[in-house]
Amino acid sequence: MNFSIKQLRAFLILSEADSFTQAARRFNLSQPAFSTLIASLEEEIGYRLFDRDTRRVLLNADGIHFLDLARSIVQSHDDAIGEIKARVAGNHTDITLAVLPSLAVEWLPEILVKYSKAAPQSKVRLIDTQWDRCLKALLDGQADMALTAGQPSLSTFNSVLLFSDKFFLICHREHPLAQYSSVSLSQACNYPFIGFSVGTSIRQYTDKLCENLSINLNYHLEVRQLTTMMGLIAANYGISITTGLTLFQFNHKDIVILPFEDLALERAIYLVTPKGRHLSPGVASFAEFITCQAHTFASEHK
Repeated sequence: MNFSIKQLRAFLILSEADSFTQAARRFNLSQPAFSTLIASLEEEIGYRLFDRDTRRVLLNADGIHFLDLARSIVQSHDDAIGEIKARVAGNHTDITLAVLPSLAVEWLPEILVKYSKAAPQSKVRLIDTQWDRCLKALLDGQADMALTAGQPSLSTFNSVLLFSDKFFLICHREHPLAQYSSVSLSQACNYPFIGFSVGTSIRQYTDKLCENLSINLNYHLEVRQLTTMMGLIAANYGISITTGLTLFQFNHKDIVILPFEDLALERAIYLVTPKGRHLSPGVASFAEFITCQAHTFASEHK
């Protein structure tokens, strides 16, 4: 079956008109050409849609049944065409962003608020997950771009460095380390340590650093959620390491936040897109917006 949108539009106009002459005029066709259009539609679908006499044309039972179908098809077609035109113009875009939870907690929401005001017609969908799943979402086509820690394979992805996120030690206010203004990573080895789960970007970085420095942390427990970590530290169950972007989660009367004195412990944050994939104007605009906001953020937090 191969009928056209033009045929369906002609059918819808005739369904609201009293005659072929009136409908043809509204459709901006001659009456014979309009009649041929309707006849070809009926031939294509296999049954008549109208009862005709010398003065009037009326929908028959099959035509009434076909009416909702025709309206639905035409509306879907018009919606799709509108979406395509909007994307070309950059006026409307549905964007899917894969992002680390530690970035999605505080920094990213402010970016989204600003972008929603700058481009209210665009919608952003988030996939908040660990770094490897962010990259997989890009490869699978589930996400348009990703915000993640560490630079991925240059042969597979394009990446733009946004800023560096420093690490801090967190402990209870009555913990022995709380008396210092700064600490070394080696001091952390002497106490029960609460780590983030294997696979998280924070754990990835701390494990790599400890390996490079030949340091072994005394893992007492592993958790995935920031709120769980906050509760355990506030209860003095152990100490931990977290990033600057998550520190607001640990603003608690019983928690002390300490910088590291003997190393620049930080992770690089990148905006990542798949290599070779064309970005629509709206997605490219959002990527540029994030990059500008990130560079502003970096200059303010030097």
